[in-house]
Amino acid sequence: MNKPPYIMRDNSITVFVDGQPHTIDSSHSNFSSLRQAILDAKYDLIPSLVTIESTIKNMTFGAFDIYESRLFHNGVEIHGVVVEKLFAMLKEGAKDAKPLLNFIDRLMDNPSANSVNELYNFLSYKSLPITPDGKFLAYKGVNDDFYSKSGNKNTVVIRGAVGPDGSIYNGVGETIEVARRSVDDNKDNHCSFGLHVGSYDYANSWAGPNGRLLVVEVDPADAVSVPTDCSYQKLRVSKYLVLSDITAERKEILDTIYNNDSPECDTECDAESEDSSSDEDENDFINLKIRNYIDVKHSIGEYPTVKQIQSRMKGYDLSVHQILDIAIRELGYQSSCDYDKQGDPIPSGQVTIAPSF
Repeated sequence: MNKPPYIMRDNSITVFVDGQPHTIDSSHSNFSSLRQAILDAKYDLIPSLVTIESTIKNMTFGAFDIYESRLFHNGVEIHGVVVEKLFAMLKEGAKDAKPLLNFIDRLMDNPSANSVNELYNFLSYKSLPITPDGKFLAYKGVNDDFYSKSGNKNTVVIRGAVGPDGSIYNGVGETIEVARRSVDDNKDNHCSFGLHVGSYDYANSWAGPNGRLLVVEVDPADAVSVPTDCSYQKLRVSKYLVLSDITAERKEILDTIYNNDSPECDTECDAESEDSSSDEDENDFINLKIRNYIDVKHSIGEYPTVKQIQSRMKGYDLSVHQILDIAIRELGYQSSCDYDKQGDPIPSGQVTIAPSF
């Protein structure tokens, strides 16, 4: 394309593509790439850096298409929260949307419309625990011998070792699968039958001090129902793979659903399920969430701004000054730059968090 009109400032770039203005600020992950493309006169790169439509097409090899802010999968329009999540993610500058698009692809294989609509109540808002091939991670609390806390002799188990009481062995590497009809698909039945996985807090509490905490991988096609109790922190499924045992460290890998004001659950009600009350105090949990987000950003070569971290902590009422203090003083990270080129202090929200060297 020809050189487009643009306005470049220290903290934002406005560029016109097809006559439409697009503004990218310094917190956007494409800001540096867009700036460099303009400086290097690589104008053909600009549309893919500023428009949602180009981003999706560039990452999906034609499986998905977007037209006038509508998402199509193999020619069929997709509606609902899954589309909202994708657009929100891309608007915020996500560099790789393929995991979420692969997730949608798998979700379309789920035979239940209700399951499709409910699943995103279980998953977290922004830091989605989704694998590159579109499956998602969850947690499970079991007994110390890896058998489920409870069992149901009426469950039709397709894969997995079953104990005399109907409990199922959840060893690392095991694939557990039951007939879909053996999983209650009514979200309003809070205490019912089926395989259960959950958020970190739900599963960790269910495991208890003497049980084991596992990470499991679930295909969206195998999700059945998300009970409405416990702020949607548990999920009934028909199949999952046990990835790892994290009992020793008990550290959350990525953010999952957590609401500090959520009601306590009845830990004794579900046939093969977990509980959601947390054993950690609030400050430790806040620090853990902040650390996990920063570490994930650093692992892909990005230094998050304090404002970006604040956006991941909705519901905690933390100021940018509080988050900066936690990151630097309590967690030991460094701020990459506190002053601009003129020597003036940078606003706290725009300070970037770097690893401790």
